[in-house]
Amino acid sequence: MTGTSAPELYYDPYDFAIDDDPYPVWRRLRDEAPLYYNEKYNFFALSRYEDVARELHNWETYRSGHGTTMDIILAGIQLPPGIILFEDPPIHDLHRHLLSRVFTPRRMAAIEPLTRQYCVRALDPLVGSDRFDFIADIGSQIPMRTIGYLLGIPEHNQEMIRDTSNSALTLTDGEFSGARAD
Repeated sequence: MTGTSAPELYYDPYDFAIDDDPYPVWRRLRDEAPLYYNEKYNFFALSRYEDVARELHNWETYRSGHGTTMDIILAGIQLPPGIILFEDPPIHDLHRHLLSRVFTPRRMAAIEPLTRQYCVRALDPLVGSDRFDFIADIGSQIPMRTIGYLLGIPEHNQEMIRDTSNSALTLTDGEFSGARAD
């Protein structure tokens, strides 16, 4: 009886086939390569919770200030100031502290009826349908709506902001057009 070996372990954040069902690859990463290196895009990835948790506060090594996605990091884009997701301490800490005043339990309770009303409006047309896509029809909307309500952004502007953001984040299967040649 001949032994069969598993295909070579490969993770590509731009491969839609992997993205459609990432769990088998993620499991193999945890089991076989907890510190994984991707030669094609020249990045390392930690795949075990304990390793990630240990490094969360190591912002000098794992900088958000260079971007948080491979396309931004590899393109070498100079990020504008004031985008909290792309900031490092100490400015990130200052902005996070200021925003924490917006995301209080009292403020969340105040917008809960608005979020519930939105859910009803979004779900009512789906009643009686055979199926729907939770992420596309509901899940991708709730965070945007909740933050929009907290910040006082009118609903019609929330849609525009989401559509603009989505168009800027579109990927082509299996390809990254912003990669630098090093």
